[in-house]
Amino acid sequence: MCTPPRGGGRWLATAVAAVALAACGEPVDLDAVTEGVPADEVPERWATGAHHDDDLSGDLRPEALELLAAREAGDDVGATSVIQAWRPPDTVRVWRRRLDGSTASCSGRVDVIPLERYVKGVLPHEWIRSWHGESLRAGAIAIRTYAAAWVARGGKYTCADLDDTTASQVYKDERFAVTDAAVDATAGTFVLKSGAPVFAEYSAENGHPTAWGIADPVCAGRARHGHGRGTCQWGSQRWASQQGKRHDWILQHYYPGATVQRASGGAAPAIVVDDDPARNDPARARVELTGAWAASSATPGYHGVGYRWAATEPASAPATFWFYLPAAATRTVDAWWVAGSNRSTAATFIAHDSAGRELGRVAMNQQTGGGRWNTLGTYTFRAGWNRVVLSRWQAPGQVVIADAIRVR
Repeated sequence: MCTPPRGGGRWLATAVAAVALAACGEPVDLDAVTEGVPADEVPERWATGAHHDDDLSGDLRPEALELLAAREAGDDVGATSVIQAWRPPDTVRVWRRRLDGSTASCSGRVDVIPLERYVKGVLPHEWIRSWHGESLRAGAIAIRTYAAAWVARGGKYTCADLDDTTASQVYKDERFAVTDAAVDATAGTFVLKSGAPVFAEYSAENGHPTAWGIADPVCAGRARHGHGRGTCQWGSQRWASQQGKRHDWILQHYYPGATVQRASGGAAPAIVVDDDPARNDPARARVELTGAWAASSATPGYHGVGYRWAATEPASAPATFWFYLPAAATRTVDAWWVAGSNRSTAATFIAHDSAGRELGRVAMNQQTGGGRWNTLGTYTFRAGWNRVVLSRWQAPGQVVIADAIRVR
């Protein structure tokens, strides 16, 4: 899919002028690039000739368009001052316009998906799942890095980091054991340059040399199929199957000056507690809903697959988010909700340690700040099961949203 941009303004005209929509109208020699590939494994991107970020439809942020223009002009956008203190994201906001046909992220369905689950939903739909394991591992890292680069820059769209089509990366709920294994084997690993994720693009055949001038003799004599930047997907397969190269060598070959590394940053992993018990790791997180909390997905921007709501009333019927810490620690707590005009302006979150001692409380205005993490505070918790309680003990007339909390 290749759609011209919409909107106006000097900044838009300037930014878009530098973005070459090279995929539009290009003939696609599908037979040449898919030789030997099972028909049910051919990525949609190969079949259509779509390039990453060429489709500028939807509510792209001005900053995203300017960044794309700079990248197309040849500027290094992999390590800016905006993300010098980069940390790996826990989740990705994915606009599911493939499913709902919406034209803007803020009016469509946006799922907040754990990063590793997102990569598992992309890899079999952007790579060839019957390929060599080292090629699949390289693909998993490239996909994860591309997503992290957009998250680090505030997202591609107004209300989402990426969408689920070839405009970004094709994401589907369909997964396969072989690609899941490649993702698990590389969990938390990224292609980094100056401490930040590169824009890890990829295309089927990048040629010899590639569009970035990288000598790629395994692709010699083969016609370019795609933009020619970043990882050559067929090259990753040939380097692995014919030359015995590992996934880290392959990626560092295609992204000169970058390194492949696990990027934990030394920080303890974040714990996310969702309102849906099925989405929680029972060893670390659980939710307890007291009273009449209704499930809904009517308002977009929720975490996971939906959220819970309840009317305010002078009653003790809270939503309690429990989380387990193996040792005492000082952690920051964030909350996620979907905003609306009928929400409470003083939804009260109360932090307790595992001994039941109240550590602090904060009243949050849920009419604003929807579709993102909002910091509640930093507290020193004890080892064991600690909790954050969301109260709805207020005068009637509003609703309180229980969606998710994050402990980091």
